[in-house]
Amino acid sequence: MFKKRGKRGISPLIATVLLIAFAVSIGTMIMNWGKDAIATVGDCKDVKLEVQTINGKPLFCYNTLDGQINVMIKNTGTVDVKSMNLVITAADFSHDDKPLPDSAIQTGAILTKSIKYVKAGTFKVELVPVIIVAGKEKACFIDKPISTDAIDPCN
Repeated sequence: MFKKRGKRGISPLIATVLLIAFAVSIGTMIMNWGKDAIATVGDCKDVKLEVQTINGKPLFCYNTLDGQINVMIKNTGTVDVKSMNLVITAADFSHDDKPLPDSAIQTGAILTKSIKYVKAGTFKVELVPVIIVAGKEKACFIDKPISTDAIDPCN
């Protein structure tokens, strides 16, 4: 019924192999693009926070009159910080770990916070940034954390 008139096509086997190779190459491209897109979101190594200073005195202190920890931090990294966690270790070995409400810091922005905390004696304070990596929250225990061994009084 059908006659070939000098036209030749590719065999079904070769066509199948070419389609599979094309699909694999497109899939590889999409997976590499997705990996690069997730990597640009940021990681803990891109988080850098600095305590602001006035006249060489860091703005990270404990106000004994009001019972508040006062801190002013600037985000000098390349990743936005979604929130901060406050970790307090007292001299009597008690340990408090709580999230700070309204503590998001955009890149280049400054966060000023007064945190209500009443405790007698000396205690260590550490602020731990939380970022979003691959759609999930991740606490970043960075190389140089925002912390004090014994928080100074505000004067």
